[in-house]
Amino acid sequence: MVLLGVVDANCKFVFVDVGAYGKEGDSSIFMKSDMGKQIYSGQLFEPGVNLPGSNRLLPYVIVGDEAFRLHPHVMKPYSKQAAKGDKEKTVFNYRLIRARRVSENAFGLLCQIFRIYYTPIAIKPETCDKLILVTCCLHNLLRDAFLEKNNQPYYNYDVSLNLPDNITPLRNAGGFANADGFAIRDEFANFFVQEGALNWQDDRIFRLSS
Repeated sequence: MVLLGVVDANCKFVFVDVGAYGKEGDSSIFMKSDMGKQIYSGQLFEPGVNLPGSNRLLPYVIVGDEAFRLHPHVMKPYSKQAAKGDKEKTVFNYRLIRARRVSENAFGLLCQIFRIYYTPIAIKPETCDKLILVTCCLHNLLRDAFLEKNNQPYYNYDVSLNLPDNITPLRNAGGFANADGFAIRDEFANFFVQEGALNWQDDRIFRLSS
């Protein structure tokens, strides 16, 4: 059973799609879903904006991994072969993976609270769909309560929560890339080593690769 989710910076599920079977190709599942159709069509996004401290006009994007199709509104990392020896691409991959940890944490939190995800769910598939949707809704309510109690957003990107063994990520095999997606990804990569560079990113990347 596949759960596709778009997560915000506070580890809340913004969009979810539940019900596809794991034997289907992950990229095709996303493209066939209502969520994927709206994302790839650009219906969910406002017009692009200038990046901070820059005149670069780029679209809003969703951060994904290798399992998804590169698109003007969906960014995925460069392949290891392409990034090897290329500082811009290496920095882009690091910044993208760092942002993606928020979505990984959201799934980790979901499993930590609802322990049913630690065991095989022995119920009918159609009932399982509803159960997963309910836990996602309850997860968002708990996140709201947490944020209100602590009076601050949850932006701790350094927290790492492991998923249980019976939950596996999507296979790293994306679909065909959109040509415009390559140009936009290159623009982000260039921004991350120029106007958008972090003063500690080179040191962090060196330590991670050594």
